[in-house]
Amino acid sequence: MLPSAPKTLGRLSDVFISALGSITGKSNRLGLAKASRVCVVLVDGLGSENLRRAAGHAPFLNSALKTNKSISTVFPSTTAAAITSFGIGVSPSSNGVYGYSVYDRALGVVRNLLSGWSPDFEPEQFQRLASVFSSANQSNVTTYSVGPGEYSDSGFTRLNMTPSVYLPAKSFEDRIRQARHILQSKTKSLTYLYFPELDSTAHAFGVESEQWLAKVEELDQAIKSLVSDLPNDCGVVLTADHGIVDVPRENQILLDELPIDNLLAVTGDPRCTFLYFEHGANVEASKSLLSQTLGGRVQVCTVADLQNAGWLAKQIVNDDFLPDLVLISSSSNAVYHRAFAKPQSLRMVGQHGGISQAELSVPLLKFGVFAD
Repeated sequence: MLPSAPKTLGRLSDVFISALGSITGKSNRLGLAKASRVCVVLVDGLGSENLRRAAGHAPFLNSALKTNKSISTVFPSTTAAAITSFGIGVSPSSNGVYGYSVYDRALGVVRNLLSGWSPDFEPEQFQRLASVFSSANQSNVTTYSVGPGEYSDSGFTRLNMTPSVYLPAKSFEDRIRQARHILQSKTKSLTYLYFPELDSTAHAFGVESEQWLAKVEELDQAIKSLVSDLPNDCGVVLTADHGIVDVPRENQILLDELPIDNLLAVTGDPRCTFLYFEHGANVEASKSLLSQTLGGRVQVCTVADLQNAGWLAKQIVNDDFLPDLVLISSSSNAVYHRAFAKPQSLRMVGQHGGISQAELSVPLLKFGVFAD
């Protein structure tokens, strides 16, 4: 049975807008202390459980984790939905970005909401709400984004993190140097500092791998350097978009081996898989078949099921992109359909998108004037 959503679901959407509120005095949902300059660090793929398990490799961050509460990310627990909710300040149901990819029934194509933006699929037309950065600029707060250069003018950045001054920085050290320089100025500012490397490393090698642990060690030293000797009117917050679960190859569930009729498209994430059926298909029959076949390993849900359990709101923006069925993997499973999945995706080890505590719980570490 699908569990009810935790009461803290989606608190990630409160973080960035509260950071701005600590400067302006408005919409400070988390009650952060007053600050003049704030840097919010978002580490892609660093769940609280992942961080605890890597305690020996990240002593500084784990020390902070012990004195700070964790929060819940959004559903689905995937980057496109989570970072958009973080950057806009509302849930996926309200911003309309509720998955890694969706199916456009009108045109019969899959739309990738992370990297599939193009002149015929503009982010500004899909997600129309103002960003937290827009509100900051209206309040005369200078805004910066610091991260790898390839994201400076990407469609995804335009979707949720504009307008701001983008400062490209390749290495961890370069990013920290940029952020420290901003925090040591005298101008009121809000900075978004992004680290995508842990997520990509987890996908390739898993969160138990030497490669991932090495990245955690590098991050630990970087954040320790960032928050040392902060000016007394500055605050730093560290959070993440989701956690990671390692999925062994033998735990992959292959939908193409099942007799599913009238299947039109399979999108989403392997741990939160969206199924679209042809018009007039018997979706209830497919739900029954999948529930009987995959019971115990996968929750088979309709949108109504998710709404009734509190995972989605009753009113949803871009609801014409919603799937007919959603398959949510439990334990360390993941669902694929090889007619729709890219071959490289079947090689992923670390994954996310589901509703396990490991995927939902993310850190909320506070430093400087925000430290308790």
